[in-house]
Amino acid sequence: TGILLAMYYVPTPDHAYASVKYIQEEATLGSFVRGVHHWGASFMMVLIALHMLRVFTFGSYKKPREMVWLLGVGLIAIVFGFAFTGYLLPWDQKAYWATVVGTNVMGTVPVIGGLLLNIVRGGVELGNQTLSRFYAIHTYVLPWSLALLAG
Repeated sequence: TGILLAMYYVPTPDHAYASVKYIQEEATLGSFVRGVHHWGASFMMVLIALHMLRVFTFGSYKKPREMVWLLGVGLIAIVFGFAFTGYLLPWDQKAYWATVVGTNVMGTVPVIGGLLLNIVRGGVELGNQTLSRFYAIHTYVLPWSLALLAG
């Protein structure tokens, strides 16, 4: 679904919202594809959290499976990364302010918070750099990371 959405999405502040609106209202099956993408991502978050809870509850992370547990932690971090970066992409008010709050949390990390915030946002405020970075991370960095870790 992500590849289909990427065919119409324009990752710039001037066009992101309009492109999502076009996908939602005018593109053939756009609303359906976007819905499947959204609900599939939400379902994946729930499933991976339940799976990690089961693994932890039954002690499946203990010897000799420590590496499997660490791999799972890496995978859940990637899935959360997909959710966090994907949330900004519609570039509406809800996405903008949720990302402001989420990135502000990063800014509270002792010593490196300011630097981390500046790197993630691409500047002091959310803007073109932030949207470009989140789109690149969402469509290139995280899929490749997932493929390398799961493959």
